[in-house]
Amino acid sequence: MVGKLREVSSKVNKAELKLFLEVIPALEQCSVLPFGEREGDILLFFKLYHPKKEELRYVGNLFVNCTGKPIEIVRNINELAGFDPDEQIELYEFENGDIICFQRQLQPHCKTKSCRMGEETI
Repeated sequence: MVGKLREVSSKVNKAELKLFLEVIPALEQCSVLPFGEREGDILLFFKLYHPKKEELRYVGNLFVNCTGKPIEIVRNINELAGFDPDEQIELYEFENGDIICFQRQLQPHCKTKSCRMGEETI
């Protein structure tokens, strides 16, 4: 399959094919099941933004109910990032809704770039 994708990619774009592979730990180590269990579950990918470093990095994915509300998965998102379960975060939709970017909630006085780049702990 990879060979076929590489062949098509090379013909069309004259570019190198890049594959993304995520290894799922054993089920007993997972706090969230890796596969959607219910009808209407969708797969979302999460990227964490660090304002001070101006860095965006992938932290994981979750199957969520397509009619659910963001507040229902905040604890799971915080777990992916290594934050406390009740950490206040800001969510942003990216790339047609399947990639969600998030960051720790900025303090009201820290909305400007110069403030984010300062010594504030974010």
